[in-house]
Amino acid sequence: MPLRRFAPRALLETENKQSRWRRIGVFGDLPTRCLMRGLKVAPWFLEPVLIPPWTLLFFLVARSQRRAVAGNLRALFPGWSALRALAGAYRVFFNFALTYVDALRCETGTGDVDWVIEGLDHFEDLRSRKEGSLILTAHMGNYDMAAPLFSSKFGRTIYAVRAPEREPEMQALREAEIAEKERLNPYFRTCFNTGGDMLGVELARYLGQGDIVAVQGDRVIFDVSPVETEVEDGLMMRLPRGPLVLARITGAVCFPLFIVRDGWRRYRVQVLAPLELPARVRGAAEDPATPVWAGAILDGVKEHWKQWFVFEPVLRRKEGGTT
Repeated sequence: MPLRRFAPRALLETENKQSRWRRIGVFGDLPTRCLMRGLKVAPWFLEPVLIPPWTLLFFLVARSQRRAVAGNLRALFPGWSALRALAGAYRVFFNFALTYVDALRCETGTGDVDWVIEGLDHFEDLRSRKEGSLILTAHMGNYDMAAPLFSSKFGRTIYAVRAPEREPEMQALREAEIAEKERLNPYFRTCFNTGGDMLGVELARYLGQGDIVAVQGDRVIFDVSPVETEVEDGLMMRLPRGPLVLARITGAVCFPLFIVRDGWRRYRVQVLAPLELPARVRGAAEDPATPVWAGAILDGVKEHWKQWFVFEPVLRRKEGGTT
């Protein structure tokens, strides 16, 4: 009888403990909330002192993410040793921390960043088009800062597609941040990819009415449908299927665009020439546009691998592939 009486209370205490650990974990909201409060009082000159040790702590705790980044780097650079790939993975984590702090500085009003555009001719081409266009980007630099800022320069609405957060508390925090960005930037909108086919229909409608849709084409998480293609001899790349399908169905012109952190509070937006996707081949096992699409992402990733913030396995080498 006593066990029955106290079982619900014990269960509730266990759930509360699990919830607290979940919220302070890799995907939890409490580290971000603490960081946002700390940045309001911490002077900028303490960042070089505080960021490296905190990055190292996160690097040690995030075991699966650490292995995924190191695995992607070894596939990308097959001549690397395991130790060099591990050091490279820390560089990725460290750069992620720097860009994350930059973003939170902007969010909290305690810092600003400078921007420069590389590829102004392609930028003007994208801006001046009357028909809807796709922006193909990767998880690099700081996508969250760039999209709201440059939406006003395009003079038409940009719909940025992003994955939802893994934890509900972090999702609530992110939605509040985005709502404020949308209030301050009327041409900026965010669409969360929560699964299902309705998002594709919605994005196709936006493209049909002449808007811009920005998609990140390098990360397969949750229920996203994947596709794998050979981008180099022996190098396989796993990508979300949806963005390319959207481009094929709508016929929208697609501009690769990458955001790079150049230094202290300095970022560069690289706008490249629109992709020339080959025509479909009836009955083909793979869409001939897939390697072109993936190759555009790979080019950006190879050039700026230290800022490729994908923490899931994306690249792998086939046995017998070129080394």
